[in-house]
Amino acid sequence: MDKLRSPEGCPWDREQTTESLLPYLVEESCEFIDAAQARDKAHMCEELGDVLFQVVFHSQVAKEAGDYSIDDVVQGICEKMIRRHPHVFGEVKVENSAGVVRQWEKIKASEKNNLEMAGKSAMDKVSKSLPTLARAQELQRRAAKVGFDWDEAEPVFEKAQEEFTEFWHEKQASTEENKNVDRMEDEFGDILFSLVNVARHCGFNASIALQRANSKFERRFREVEKRVRAKGHEMKDFDLETLDKVWDEVKKEEKAAVSD
Repeated sequence: MDKLRSPEGCPWDREQTTESLLPYLVEESCEFIDAAQARDKAHMCEELGDVLFQVVFHSQVAKEAGDYSIDDVVQGICEKMIRRHPHVFGEVKVENSAGVVRQWEKIKASEKNNLEMAGKSAMDKVSKSLPTLARAQELQRRAAKVGFDWDEAEPVFEKAQEEFTEFWHEKQASTEENKNVDRMEDEFGDILFSLVNVARHCGFNASIALQRANSKFERRFREVEKRVRAKGHEMKDFDLETLDKVWDEVKKEEKAAVSD
């Protein structure tokens, strides 16, 4: 990285700033997630290397500005992990993972940067740069940490159903003269937010769930395209009912392959 950013290095690398590099950090992280979901170990290794390169790149830019270096980054995370794991690196005893989480949160709250948050909103630490679904889940998680949450899953499901009913009422209220799009959009947002809460209460990540659904749809759609073209046709040559039958065949074969 020193060489790439040096006068004898790469003109493009020398031009980069923290701001210009941000999209690449997001992109490389997403590519690793794609590889992990596909269980492609070789590409997982490669993509983690790309993520690591972004960490080194950002650290080099900061070092040149006199802010911090990659050594500071590594040292900082090592110290944090040791500090937050006294049951591993110290004499503290914990019985299970729930105890670890409680201890982690207690230690985290006592650290300087978190002490400075005292008296501020629980929402202040939720990044505005998070993707929409991820930010919704983090907003809910932060609210739950201060007691603003249901203890059981049933009312969470009921809330999601309630939001869908409200959306449907707005949809039925739309006319040719008044499409009612603003109200429908507002209620649809509430549906999504409530479904993220369902995911959180069920113990999984809504963003990952949607990524899996996207991948599944794309994979099956591509297979339908392939089968249609194998017969010398294009998708537009068939009606939805015919295409849906091919879709069902692909879906059935996928499930059979998984069960085998």
